[in-house]
Amino acid sequence: MIPFRRKLTGFLEVLIGLGLIVGFFPATTLLYVNPSPFFLFVIYGAWVAGPLIGVLSGLLSSVLYLAMLTTTTAFPLNALWTFIIADPTHYLTPMFLIVAGYALGELRTTLERRMQRMRDQASLMQQEAFEARSRLQQAETALVELQGRVLGQTATMTRLYQIAQSLNVLSVEKILTELLGVLEDLLQVEQASIYRVEEGNRFARLAVRVGPPAWSNSVTADTHELVKMAIEEGKVLTFKDASERPAPIYMVPIFRHQRTYALIAIHRLPLSKVTVDTTQLLEVVTKWASDSLERATAYEEARMSDATYPNSRFLRAPYFHEQCGIEHDRFERYGIPYTIVEATLNTTIADEFVPEMLTDLLRAKMRTFDLATWEPETKRLLLLFPTLEKQYAEGVAQRIWERLESEQFEVLSSRVLHNDCEIQAVQQVEV
Repeated sequence: MIPFRRKLTGFLEVLIGLGLIVGFFPATTLLYVNPSPFFLFVIYGAWVAGPLIGVLSGLLSSVLYLAMLTTTTAFPLNALWTFIIADPTHYLTPMFLIVAGYALGELRTTLERRMQRMRDQASLMQQEAFEARSRLQQAETALVELQGRVLGQTATMTRLYQIAQSLNVLSVEKILTELLGVLEDLLQVEQASIYRVEEGNRFARLAVRVGPPAWSNSVTADTHELVKMAIEEGKVLTFKDASERPAPIYMVPIFRHQRTYALIAIHRLPLSKVTVDTTQLLEVVTKWASDSLERATAYEEARMSDATYPNSRFLRAPYFHEQCGIEHDRFERYGIPYTIVEATLNTTIADEFVPEMLTDLLRAKMRTFDLATWEPETKRLLLLFPTLEKQYAEGVAQRIWERLESEQFEVLSSRVLHNDCEIQAVQQVEV
């Protein structure tokens, strides 16, 4: 339909045009020129603004036409009656102008309606084409997924065997790393993190991740709703279970000793993978990884009895260096920071009692996952702080030195190493 603004504009244009030709051209010229200027203006008004403006243009043109014709042929006044009544052919042109205005305006309106129907049909067809394209993409994705599932028996068994081998190791760090690799392979996970639950389920510390970071290196259980729910309920949760937004797509707990040991937060994966089957698959993988963690932690606990000094939390040097290598590998692969604090001490205490004394002194200044070692040969104290960022390192080191300054110990020299343990590979220790 023709908008009202356009109708008003068209009528004003016709008025201005008629006023200009009447004002600047003599009546004899306007009456006898062919085609008639009045007819042209009627055509313009009807085509631009529709039948109503066409009829109004025809009426206005007819009035002007009759007025001009009267002034040129019906004077003196005694001939006016004869002009109006005796010769009806004078009204043929005005009637034609009115009929032409209506007919052309109606033709214009009909054309506009048909064009609008064609535009509506074109829009509907575009929408249907978009939906068809979307369905085609979903079908292609489903086909690729189906092709990935419907493999030959040998290929399927090989893939399952490789997954089992990757998780059947005796290193907690290796299991967590390989677990992310399994999720990338099976679900094409693009962004995910694994957090180890620490300090009586009060917070979680980043262990490994894939893709860009979504959360900080350490999160408290009360900060994120799904973290707290997963720790308490011990089951696979989705973003639908959380009232806060944004939320991870999946939150998957991993168990050790019948409690939540770690959490997998999956933040990004293909939309076609967000299904009930994926939830069931995550539950299976979680059970698999939990069983592997039970074996690995039992092995590491047995090894730690030989790795630590008696009555202390201090590791012997080879095991400490191995942990340094693991933290350095995590920094290079995932960008997770760490800090090493080193100090040379002067003490009169016998070497075998130093680790126990230092453990008592530093107990309140170390987190449960911080590591330390004492080298009797060089009188060096080494402290490893995972996830400790550079801007906080100096403050932590200063509190350590203040704690150590006593009658038994004197700090001769110290330094802080950030993301640099001077060990480029994990040292393997045989038990």
